[in-house]
Amino acid sequence: MHSKERLKSLMEAANRYADRIDEATLKYLEGRGISKEVAAKHSLGTVTDPIPGHEGHEGWLSIPYITAMEHCVGFKFRRLDEGKPKYGSPLGQVSHLYNVGDITKRFARIVVCEGELDTVLVSGVLGMPAVGCPGVAAWKPHYARLLNGYDTVYVAGDHDVKEDGSNPGAEFSRRVASEVMNATIVNLPAGMDITDYYLQNGYEQTRRLLGVQSE
Repeated sequence: MHSKERLKSLMEAANRYADRIDEATLKYLEGRGISKEVAAKHSLGTVTDPIPGHEGHEGWLSIPYITAMEHCVGFKFRRLDEGKPKYGSPLGQVSHLYNVGDITKRFARIVVCEGELDTVLVSGVLGMPAVGCPGVAAWKPHYARLLNGYDTVYVAGDHDVKEDGSNPGAEFSRRVASEVMNATIVNLPAGMDITDYYLQNGYEQTRRLLGVQSE
């Protein structure tokens, strides 16, 4: 549980990083189909003048976890170069469901994405309520209770077969679908996540994949 002072510090950092988003970060997001306006809506930014615990991620893309009550409760960071690891988060941070504010929207359907930026794309670009979880290891059983009651919950895990034959994205989709009521697994082509599919097939076809008929 975060103190009020800690929540204030995290929100101030999220706002600062968003306000100082740089051209390299915007270019990276644009390559994923995410505009400057959509980035701003989700408070995406560039880690600048980092708070304690964020120093090792200076210059990285900042992805804050903001609740429906407009509190920042954590961060994910994404590096923009080819170094490893691609993603990072503050040491000891408790995991949360991403973009939970979308659960408050009055829609019959919602999408569960494997990853934060896929969630931003589905919610901010495709216009469908979406929440995100960065992989099967981060999924918690109580998340299912937040999603029960929808007519359909689309589960969009990555289709990423590894060299050893494993498919973590498929495992994620199966796990979520087994615990959430009215779940439907989104069948993506091999090697693709929902962002890849959107970039290749466009707005209308991706929305159709997620059960939205053209108007």
